[in-house]
Amino acid sequence: MIAITRPHGMELLDWAAQVIIDLDPYGSFGRLQDPSRWQDWAVQFLNSTFIGRNLPNPYGFNNWKEWAERLVGALS
Repeated sequence: MIAITRPHGMELLDWAAQVIIDLDPYGSFGRLQDPSRWQDWAVQFLNSTFIGRNLPNPYGFNNWKEWAERLVGALS
């Protein structure tokens, strides 16, 4: 089980920065620079062998918060 911050009440850039901190023990992940490219940023987690399998594919979501909630659930 890996605990990451839930996105509830957060803006995308703030949440993304916190997730990078939360996941620091599991690898080096890049920061989100352009909010419109959140899916491209998020796909890096699918490529990590350290944080789990069966993570939600961000390209299957139009809304970052829906994807983020699914990611939190998949890691819990």
